[in-house]
Amino acid sequence: MKLKQPVRKEHCESKCKELENKLLYAEVYQRQENLRLYGIEETDEDENSLKVLQSFLERQCEIEPGIEFQRVHRIGKPRGDGSPRAIIARFLRYGDRELIFSKANKLKDTEYRISADLPKEIIYRRKLQSKKLVETRKAGKTAFFNRAEPDKLFIDRVLNPM
Repeated sequence: MKLKQPVRKEHCESKCKELENKLLYAEVYQRQENLRLYGIEETDEDENSLKVLQSFLERQCEIEPGIEFQRVHRIGKPRGDGSPRAIIARFLRYGDRELIFSKANKLKDTEYRISADLPKEIIYRRKLQSKKLVETRKAGKTAFFNRAEPDKLFIDRVLNPM
């Protein structure tokens, strides 16, 4: 019987990191039909989040009624300071999600925001690169985060390592 060589610590650590990233990207894929909407007023504890969201989309984003959602809900417990909790909306059709996301620029200079629903780890990784993103765009270059792996920053279509 042959004895296996001892597994190196570095190999285990790199494999663990690789698996963590795969799991994280699987979570990103699962959330791709979701959007987070911030600043939408809460009516009361028993509000109908779906109706509140539909009203907001008609009023602020000039979206015609008819978009269907799988689920709409507020995040977390009500805050004591009266500030509204974010709403997570899961769309029935990805095209509807993209339509709403494209209207996010209409909300510039208001108290409202729309963002992709990303895991906290991805948001943290993006934050670490945000200064480089802003500087690159100010320099007139193209800079963006990849959709499939949203923590990967590309500058002039070349991956820029963290």
